[in-house]
Amino acid sequence: MNLQGTLDYYDIKSIWHFTDLSNIKSITNNGILSLRNLINHKIAVACYGANELSHQLDISKGLDQFVHLSFVKEHPMQYVKTKKMEIPNPVWLEIDAHVLFKKKSIFSDTVANKTDAKIYTDINDLARYIDLDVLWTRTDWKDPEIQKRRRLAKYGEIMIKDAIEVQDIIGVYHG
Repeated sequence: MNLQGTLDYYDIKSIWHFTDLSNIKSITNNGILSLRNLINHKIAVACYGANELSHQLDISKGLDQFVHLSFVKEHPMQYVKTKKMEIPNPVWLEIDAHVLFKKKSIFSDTVANKTDAKIYTDINDLARYIDLDVLWTRTDWKDPEIQKRRRLAKYGEIMIKDAIEVQDIIGVYHG
């Protein structure tokens, strides 16, 4: 199934990016920029969603040229960063899923800079390698196997090359 077919089948209209409220002014002015663009344009970031090790891993794998997004508004990394108070005022930015057609988009089956992460360069393969059923369809949430599948699927990432324009941000939600 191609990307449009996948979006239609699962009725996916949005993808998600988490950040801290302190970054909203910069995002309003510049869009959501990749780490590489932030560095190259010398844009100060009040509160990163990733730590220095994560940034170094992204750079070493060439993933610093991408904006990292979540399939759902529940990425485990955001939960950990908020619990540790590393993101004191978390916000989720809702991104129009059609941004996937505007720029080069890739995806990963887990946190992209992990050693065992698989990076897929053909966005049309999304439904083939990501357990979208457990993320986007009704299922038995009490089933331990379903819970495990969902927990793993939430680690997946979509990455958009360079930047996401302000007009592609369709919502801002606290929490």
